[in-house]
Amino acid sequence: MTNPYGYQQQPGPGHPGQHGYPAPAQRRPNGATAIIAAVLGLVLAGTTGYLTVAELFIDLPAAIGIDDLPGGVLTFYGLLTGCAVFALIGSLITFFRATAGAILLLIGGLLGVVAVFLEPVFSALWNSNYGRYFEAVFDFGQSEAVLRFMIMVLAPLTLILAVLPTTFRYLGYKPQAQPIYGPPQGYPPQQGW
Repeated sequence: MTNPYGYQQQPGPGHPGQHGYPAPAQRRPNGATAIIAAVLGLVLAGTTGYLTVAELFIDLPAAIGIDDLPGGVLTFYGLLTGCAVFALIGSLITFFRATAGAILLLIGGLLGVVAVFLEPVFSALWNSNYGRYFEAVFDFGQSEAVLRFMIMVLAPLTLILAVLPTTFRYLGYKPQAQPIYGPPQGYPPQQGW
């Protein structure tokens, strides 16, 4: 086919057999939710880890051993330790953009929520009285109360940010490989010469 001036129509950019420009690359998803979840997970891991170590090994009187504690209290500290471990590993893996990191953050946040909100049930000190428990926490009289409040805030936030679709979209994104163009195949023969 010729153009209005009588010349052959020129092929579009690219090699022979390819017409037009390559398709635009897929946009990289926003990673804000994944990064914020990972940072909150690190803070959550530090908070729960410090609370566990402080109450079990620093504040516990020498006459009482860990094996003397009731099963509910040990369950509470086991949940806090699990929260710290899962949140720490999940945060580090999320920084390396692996989807498993968000799943571990989700588990860590869930363990933190369960631990803090079920502590009055596990502990004989509170006797399942949530009113006295939250009064003591929101009094902010001791550092343990501040740490429990931080866990009450950080665990649900980490959990929510870890389950958002944008977090998984960012962590699961793999950029498309760019096509490799070889050298030009030569010029087509000129007609009329």
